[in-house]
Amino acid sequence: MWVGSIKSMFIKRSVSLALATLALTGGMATASRAEVIVDKVHCFEETDEWGSDALYTVTFRGNTSGDFNNNVGVKGPGSYWNDFDSGESVDTDVVQSSSNPSAVYVVMVVEKDNYIDIAAEALDAFKAQLNLVWKAQMFSVLAAGGNPASEAERAAAAGKIKTAMNGLASIYMNFPKGNDENLGIVRIKIAPGQIVYQDYWGDGGHYRFKFKN
Repeated sequence: MWVGSIKSMFIKRSVSLALATLALTGGMATASRAEVIVDKVHCFEETDEWGSDALYTVTFRGNTSGDFNNNVGVKGPGSYWNDFDSGESVDTDVVQSSSNPSAVYVVMVVEKDNYIDIAAEALDAFKAQLNLVWKAQMFSVLAAGGNPASEAERAAAAGKIKTAMNGLASIYMNFPKGNDENLGIVRIKIAPGQIVYQDYWGDGGHYRFKFKN
């Protein structure tokens, strides 16, 4: 009986420790899944478009390791970025992308006119073309014996993405496909725990975006 009790106590203790460890590691995993977020937008000067401004972002995220996974996401205007006048601010957290310490982020801010131009066919084109540009750049660095995750290579890759995004915007945001206004395309250099302020100018407008990670 005494031996059986000791064995039972040992099993219960082992199970309790295993559950505690699982809970702890699960919590740590959740905490490590960070995001790049727009925390605040301030309008210094609205654009020259008629009426109030409605904004949206087109965000590219490209990993510099593994299979060089990448994605493009569109956020806004929604109910939060749809009525900007000069001097106004909006304090609403809007997730732009999942966060990876080795990733590169490039964010285009767009003023919407009639419809969101970068949607459906246009968004598919952005994703397909930027994926080709990104992976071509990453693999060329590897072939040359370089390190895709180095700051120099990240900056070079971001430049390629910005050029490609400008080209795509000129196609899908002009007649006959669209008429939205490109307010700027910028690489956002941000690390976990950081806050970054980035100004965008275009079509007579001036906005400041606050990013956090």
